[in-house]
Amino acid sequence: MLWLDNVHWFVTNVACLILALLGYYRSHLSHRPCKRWFVFGALAYFTGGVLWIFEVLTKQTNFPAQSDIFYPLMGVCLIIGFITALRSQLSAAKTWAFSIDTISFSIAVLSYILILYLPQSSEVSPLQLAVLSAYPASLLSAALVSLLLIPYLRPAWMMPWLMLSAGLTLLGACWMQWNLNALNHVPQTSLWTNYGFSAADLLIGSGLYGWQVRIAKRVSYHRQCRRVRGWIPAITFIFSISTLALIWWQSGPHPYAYYIAIGSVMMILVFSALRQSILLRESEKLLLAENLLAEKERQYQQLSRNDPLTRLPNRLAILTLLEHAIITAADASDTVALLMIDLKQFQSINDSFGHHTGDLYLLEIAQRLQYITHESGELGRVHGDKFALITSRKTDAELVHLANNLCKIVHKPVLIEGHELILDAYIGISLFPRDAEDAEQLARNANTALAHAKHGTQHPYLFYCKEHTRLAQNRFKLDVQLRKAIKKQEFFLQFQPIFSLGKQQPVICNIEALIRWKTNKGEVVSPAEFIPYAEQSGLILPMGEWIIAEAFKHWAKLVKDSGHEVGLSINISPRQFRDHSLPLRIAGQLQRYHLPARLLTLEITESAVFEHEEQALETLKQFKAIGVRLSLDDFGVGNSSLFKLKHLPLDELKIDRAFMIDVPESSADSEIVSTIIKTAGILGLSVVVEGIETEAQLEFLRKIGCDCIQGFLLGRPMDIQGIPPLLVAAKTQTLSA
Repeated sequence: MLWLDNVHWFVTNVACLILALLGYYRSHLSHRPCKRWFVFGALAYFTGGVLWIFEVLTKQTNFPAQSDIFYPLMGVCLIIGFITALRSQLSAAKTWAFSIDTISFSIAVLSYILILYLPQSSEVSPLQLAVLSAYPASLLSAALVSLLLIPYLRPAWMMPWLMLSAGLTLLGACWMQWNLNALNHVPQTSLWTNYGFSAADLLIGSGLYGWQVRIAKRVSYHRQCRRVRGWIPAITFIFSISTLALIWWQSGPHPYAYYIAIGSVMMILVFSALRQSILLRESEKLLLAENLLAEKERQYQQLSRNDPLTRLPNRLAILTLLEHAIITAADASDTVALLMIDLKQFQSINDSFGHHTGDLYLLEIAQRLQYITHESGELGRVHGDKFALITSRKTDAELVHLANNLCKIVHKPVLIEGHELILDAYIGISLFPRDAEDAEQLARNANTALAHAKHGTQHPYLFYCKEHTRLAQNRFKLDVQLRKAIKKQEFFLQFQPIFSLGKQQPVICNIEALIRWKTNKGEVVSPAEFIPYAEQSGLILPMGEWIIAEAFKHWAKLVKDSGHEVGLSINISPRQFRDHSLPLRIAGQLQRYHLPARLLTLEITESAVFEHEEQALETLKQFKAIGVRLSLDDFGVGNSSLFKLKHLPLDELKIDRAFMIDVPESSADSEIVSTIIKTAGILGLSVVVEGIETEAQLEFLRKIGCDCIQGFLLGRPMDIQGIPPLLVAAKTQTLSA
C-alpha cells in the first residue's frame, strides 16, 4: 500500500512541476519574474518527494531528514512569487503593507498550528516541532496570501487563483493531519489523506499553469476590491484573536500556549501599527502630490485664462468677458462693441531682429493699449500680434475717435535694444446687437471687418457690415473649389498671340500662355475672379507649376510641328518670383524640350519686382544668366518709374491696357503712351502694348514706333490648335515681302 501511495504521489508531483513549467513558458514576459518563483516552489516540492522515496528505499528513520528541508519551501517560494507580482502593479509602500499583512496572517496560522500541536508534543524536540509546524504553516499561509492578493491585483480570471488556493489549503490540511497522527503515534496513512496529497498536487499544478496577472475592467469589481483592502488589517486581527481563543477554549492550555497566544497577538498588533504607519506616510505623500497637482491646476487655469507674455486675458477669457458684457447689455438695452486690433507686418520684426525683440515690442504695445483703454473696457491678447478690446455704451462717433487714438498710439516709435520700430494698426469693429446676438458671432464679424480693413486704403479701421460676411463666405467657397480644381485638373490653357509691328501688316512673333478654369459643371470662371485669391492664399504656386509644365509641352509641340521659331510668354506671379528655385526649374524645362532660351519671355509684375528690390534684382540676374527675356508686366498701374528701370536687367515693357482705352481720342493718354515708348527705346527696352481693339489704336502705335501689340483686334485667346494657321499666314506674308 505504501508503494502504491509513493507511486501516485510521485506522478502527481511530476505533473505539478510540468504544469508549473508550461505555465511559465506560456506566460507574458512581464509575468515571468513571479512565475519563476512558482517553478522554484514546484521544483522544491518535487525534490522533497524524490528524497522521500530515496529515504523509504534506504529505510532512513531520522527526523528531520533531507526531504523535510524541501517540502516547506514550496509555500515560501509561492509567497515570494505573489509579492513579486504585486510589486509590478503597486507602489513600494503598498507592497510593504501587503507584505506585513502576509506576515500577520502567517503568524496567526503558525500560532494556530503550534497550539494544536503542543498538547501532543511532549516527546519531540523543539527542532522537530518547528519542522512539523513548518509544513502546514508555509502552505496554509501561501493559500491565505493567494486569497489576500485577489483584492489587490483584481484578476480578470479567478479560477486559477481559486484552484491554487484550494490546492494549497488541502495540501496544508493533509500535512497537518499527517503530523498530528505522527505526534499521537497512530498510522500516518489514511485514504483521504493519501489521495488528498495527490489531489492537492494536481490542483496546485493547474492553478500555477493558468495563474496570470490580467486586471479586470469592471469598475464595480474594482470598487468592491478597494473596500475589501480597507478591511484586511481588521480581518487579520479578528482572525488571529478568534482562532487562538477557540483553540485555547477547546484544547485546554499548554504550559506554553498562553505565551504563544499573547506573543502572537502582540506581534500582530505591532505589525498592524507598522502597516498603518507605512500607509499613513504614503497617504501624506499622496496628499502632498495632490496639493502640488492642485497648485499646478491653479497655475494652468491661470495660464489658460491669461496670456503668458502680456498677462492680459487670452482668447478664451475675452470670449467669456464678452458673453458677460452681452448679457449685461441685453438687460439694460445697451450696446457692446468689440474692436479687433492687428499690427501691420509685425512678422518683419521677428524676421529681422528675432523673437525676443518682437516680444519686447508686443509688451510695449500692450502697455500703451492698456493705458488708453483702462477706462474704456477690457483689453486682451487673442493671438500673436492681435488684441481685442471690449467696450460698452459708445456711439459710432465715439468708437471712431477711440479707433483713431489706438492707431495713433500704436504708430508712435518704439525704441528696443537700440532699434527704432514703427508699425501701423488695423482695427475691425463689430457691435451688439446691431451686428450679432452672441459672443462668437460678434468675434467672427469683428475679424471679418479687420480682414477688410487690411485690404482697404482709406482708413485703418472698419465697421462690420453683412457684405463683408458674404465676401468672406465667397472666398471660402472659392478656396474649396480651387483646391478641388487643382486636384481634379480642371484647368486648361489658351494662348493669345502677340504681333510685331513693321512697315507691312502685323506678324505673329510670340504667344502668351493664359490659364482658364472650367468647372465640372461646365462653367468657365474668369481669371480675374480666381487669380487674385489664388495669389493671396498661396494656391498660385501649384497652379503656376502646372502652367509652366503645360505651356512648355504645348510650345515644344508647336515649334516641332510648325518649324517656326515662335516665342512663348509666361506670367510669373509675385509668390512664384520669390521662389529661389524657380530659375533652375525653368532651365530644366528648356533643356528637357531642347528649346532656345532667347524665345522664352517671363512676364513679371511691378509689385513682384519693386516690393523687395534687392532680392528681386538677384532673381532677375539668375534668369538673365539662363538667357531668357524679362518683361515688366502691367507697366504704369503700379508705383514704378522709368528712372528705376535703368538699374534692372529687363528686356521689355508691357504697357497696361488701361492706358489705351481713350487712345487716340484722348491727347493726354496718347502723349503718355508715346512718351513711355520713346523713353523705353532710349533705355534699350522693347515695348508691348495690351488692349488693342480698334484700327485707330493700331495706326497710332505704328506711327509712334511701337514694337509689338496684343489685343482682340488681331487675336483673341485661343486653343493651341488656332496658332499654326497664324504662323502659316506670317510665313506667307514674309515670303511675299
